[in-house]
Amino acid sequence: MNKEALDVIFKRASIRQFSDEEVSDEDIKVILEAGFSAPSARNMRPYHFIVIKDEKIKEEISKLSPGKGLLKGAKVVFAVVGDLSINPAYEFVMDDTSACIENMLLAVTALDLGACWCGQRRDETDEMTRKILNLSKDMFVSGFFGVGHKGQEKTQKDRYDETKVHLNRF
Repeated sequence: MNKEALDVIFKRASIRQFSDEEVSDEDIKVILEAGFSAPSARNMRPYHFIVIKDEKIKEEISKLSPGKGLLKGAKVVFAVVGDLSINPAYEFVMDDTSACIENMLLAVTALDLGACWCGQRRDETDEMTRKILNLSKDMFVSGFFGVGHKGQEKTQKDRYDETKVHLNRF
């Protein structure tokens, strides 16, 4: 059993406050490599990653919804972009990009950095997001997450819930 991998999974927590320390290019590359290592339906890999360090762009994104305000304080923001020109099945693209995000969040935890995932709805902010990030009509942001050195400490709570575990049928 690889106890270290389980420790990372159980340690991951949403960090919403970050210090002023920069995230290294090496750490950014490791996070991206983790995203590229995610499973993908038929290995189509219908995604792109936008690494955002520009303060003006982070400010614009943080205004899209109240939950995205924390992105302004992150040293780097990742936008995980689904590409329907690679795989036109929206549901599969969402599955693939979500797997990328989870892998990337686990890499952040393993690097002892902090991150918080902000989902992106397919509503009126979708078009604004496309404009901010210069995306084609076939592309959409599946989610954003801000990364930085932790400005707060949080421990993950035990979330196991036996009442939600069923054998064979509900």
